[in-house]
Amino acid sequence: MRISNDAQAIIVKKKGSSFIFLVIKRFDKEKNEDHYRLVKGGIEKDENAKQAIIREISEEVGISDVKKIEFLSRYKYVGGDIQHKVDVFIVYTNQGDNIKIDSAEEGGFTIKNAVWMTGEEAIKKLNFKEEKDLIAAALAKLNP
Repeated sequence: MRISNDAQAIIVKKKGSSFIFLVIKRFDKEKNEDHYRLVKGGIEKDENAKQAIIREISEEVGISDVKKIEFLSRYKYVGGDIQHKVDVFIVYTNQGDNIKIDSAEEGGFTIKNAVWMTGEEAIKKLNFKEEKDLIAAALAKLNP
């Protein structure tokens, strides 16, 4: 079994007295349906997890206004014949609504849009339980 080291972002910004989260909607060609996901991608050679997540955020949603990156957690899952080891970061930004989605590096998965939503909305919309749990963990950390 191959191993893929990945980095995932929980992108947040302040709205009033609370935080909102950026969630991408992408078309899953294997399942022939749309899914809501968090930004995630592989860590390339000669790159650490923080560098990878900054690159992935820039590639997928065009955000360059990263104010702070905080490690949140690590999890694993198996997809096909690949063991994924994922480092998860809370990424703070002041980016406005000017999100520039780009599917060029997505291997056939088309990012349709990116939407800012509350934590509760994100938990309802996200496709995978691990990602729902990550938003809940981020909410607990952001609102102790």
